[in-house]
Amino acid sequence: MVTATAGRIFDDLLTLEVNIIVKPGMTARKMPKAHHALLDVIGDYDQYLCEQAVRLNASAAPGASPLRIESGEDIVKKETFDDLRERAKLAELANRALLAGRPDLDDGQGIILKRIYRNCDQIKGILDVPAVKSAVGNGIGRDSDPNVDLPLTADEILTVRKVWEVGIETIVMQTVAQLDGDIVTRVQRARVAASNAPVHTLHRNMTESALKQWQFLFQTVAQFTGKALQGFLAR
Repeated sequence: MVTATAGRIFDDLLTLEVNIIVKPGMTARKMPKAHHALLDVIGDYDQYLCEQAVRLNASAAPGASPLRIESGEDIVKKETFDDLRERAKLAELANRALLAGRPDLDDGQGIILKRIYRNCDQIKGILDVPAVKSAVGNGIGRDSDPNVDLPLTADEILTVRKVWEVGIETIVMQTVAQLDGDIVTRVQRARVAASNAPVHTLHRNMTESALKQWQFLFQTVAQFTGKALQGFLAR
């Protein structure tokens, strides 16, 4: 039991990810209960997909099947994320066709569309867990019992949190650090210019702070699990 728990903790610490996100407005609020966070995700994804459908339909080749511009259900259940996933997949294919042979065009929308259908797959997996499926029942809407509480594991809550926090926003800078020392930084092409120096400085400072905290957490977990294992073996 101790070894398995330690393994899961160490797995969570193998990678560090630092993102700079551009967002038009900030609410400065903590993540609400999981089902409310998922309702926020549904609303954001649905609105974005409707907007992209309008854009892509206007640029589609003659005879192409139009993308749906009507909103789907605003209810937490697997079928809702099935619908969002398929709409995002179709929109991503249409966007890819539009960009074919045009490397000069920005593929920011395509990246977000891919994020949507991949996140929907993750959420569908969570909603398929028997205990969660039972709690969701026929679906949870905004007017459902406020005392609803989805029985999510810590990993599942972290997944929902990241999906909720990133939403449909553009990630302009990202640094991913691996335990073996590999560090990869990605910068949006439009943010490479010297005029974006304040954003670069912010990202560098965030990364340095996160690396220090990461190292501290790893050392703390290593000491804790080592002592726990010694105590277990001494029995």
